[in-house]
Amino acid sequence: MEKIISILLFLLLVTNIFAAQAVFISQSKTPIYIDAIKNQAYYYINVDELAKYDSMVINKTSRIIYVIYKKDVLEISLNDYYSKINFIDKYNDSVISMNGKVYIRNDVLASFLKLQYFENYDNIFFFSSLPQITELKVLTNEISVTFDSYLNELSINLNKISDAGDYLLTIKPVAPVTKIPSNADCTYSNNTFYLRFRSDLKYSLNIEGKSLQVKLNGKTTEDSKQTTQQVVVPKTKDGISYSERIETFNEQRIKIYQLSVDPKKYKLKVDLNNLGTYSNVSTFLKKENPIFSVNASFFDTQTLEPIGNIISEGELLHLSSYSRPALFINDKYEVDIDYVKLEYQIEIDGLLFWVKSVNSNWKGDVKLYTSHYKGKIEETEDSYIFLLFNEKNKLISKNKTIPKEGEKLILIDKKYEKYLSKITTGSKISFLLKKSENIIGNPILLLEGGPILLYPNFTQEQYESEKRSYSNGIIYGKTSRTLVAIDQKDIITFMVIEGYDNPESGLTYDEVRKFLLNIGSYEKAMLLDGGSSSIVFYNSDIQNYKDGKTRNYIPVLLSVYEN
Repeated sequence: MEKIISILLFLLLVTNIFAAQAVFISQSKTPIYIDAIKNQAYYYINVDELAKYDSMVINKTSRIIYVIYKKDVLEISLNDYYSKINFIDKYNDSVISMNGKVYIRNDVLASFLKLQYFENYDNIFFFSSLPQITELKVLTNEISVTFDSYLNELSINLNKISDAGDYLLTIKPVAPVTKIPSNADCTYSNNTFYLRFRSDLKYSLNIEGKSLQVKLNGKTTEDSKQTTQQVVVPKTKDGISYSERIETFNEQRIKIYQLSVDPKKYKLKVDLNNLGTYSNVSTFLKKENPIFSVNASFFDTQTLEPIGNIISEGELLHLSSYSRPALFINDKYEVDIDYVKLEYQIEIDGLLFWVKSVNSNWKGDVKLYTSHYKGKIEETEDSYIFLLFNEKNKLISKNKTIPKEGEKLILIDKKYEKYLSKITTGSKISFLLKKSENIIGNPILLLEGGPILLYPNFTQEQYESEKRSYSNGIIYGKTSRTLVAIDQKDIITFMVIEGYDNPESGLTYDEVRKFLLNIGSYEKAMLLDGGSSSIVFYNSDIQNYKDGKTRNYIPVLLSVYEN
């Protein structure tokens, strides 16, 4: 029983995983980067890549991995998800096994390697001692910083923080600075050094070895305003327009993939990429071949379970209890972005049940599966009553059966069996979708995402509340972004933003908001999933970067088709 409870607790822990990176800082060699993931309050580091840090022996069996480093042994259990150091110190729930990779929790790894660590929004730094700033010079044309360790671009950031020309140089992790020039406006907090200065000119960063230079590049801030360089001639037809362009925003070159569409003239649909299975997104899209498609809702990267409610072509395809903003279109093709609530009820011969899960392996007394779910239905006839209804809502089977197109498989916990004794073949079922009042009419499409980027009359505190509802990586990470926006004419715009010189970079949440406000033509907007999930499918192929850094498995997509 204890083993089962431990496994269940582990499964609860791995429902909100994000890609990350572990950086090992040293005084003797350049930084080492190792694949990592972030789950809840912890980072987990890829065990197979630990050899990048230093020579060590890694022995694997079907149940246990042994990592031997110097005279210490790290034991990693693949069955019970615990780890031990030198067979004594045990750490429960410290291992994640996912997609054929094994990850170890950051505090365990730090103890094993006898290192300290510092956590950033999307990265974690390991080091034997905090890096020191050994020399700091603040001159008119240049700021120079010398360290006792090799730092990297993830440790250092330069941002223009006001229209008045205020810059903020951030360096982390570092020890407190002992010698500060009298002309330097510096502060220090939480292993982070801040240097603020003001200028009308533009600066650039250069990291080389153990030194950093912030150099004047000869351009004024007038040169760094938002500019546009068109790289693909917009392809426009009545009701739809696609374009790609490069813009300079906040002194960074970004690439924009954009499609605007009138939902009255084209069909918008949520595509489920063989939900419940690992299915290559490129293969799926080339088979379906929409005019345009982008990645959509957030999802659990281990189970590929979507996060949020989904309606497409008027059918409820996924139901969950998360409270997130949604894009929705009603049967009059009116469009909105707002927080919504949905309840789904079924009535069988006068008996009313609330459905708690649709096309999901989440637990619930009453569940529903349709043909859109391609995974294995894990529930058994020992625990549930199975009722299969055809497209006319008549009962055709009381056995566990995979539903075909138009059919619905209802699962009801056996504790309600005494109430269902009179249900027979031919019994009818009715469905009722109860929705919050802000959903006008009948929704033909609904997809939850978030956070909200633009909303009329939102106060700054409401935007701050949005930010607090999501992980630091989603809000503060400079990463690729996918968003959806609507204007006063109910035209829907999809946009993917990524760094031009480095496709892994992009904009923070606040920068995306500012970028949209500068454009000035949208009434409401919200983010969809981003980062390595951000893809653009157009002209029968994925258009954005194709260097293997895009996720292969994306379960939910927003697509545009001919009517």
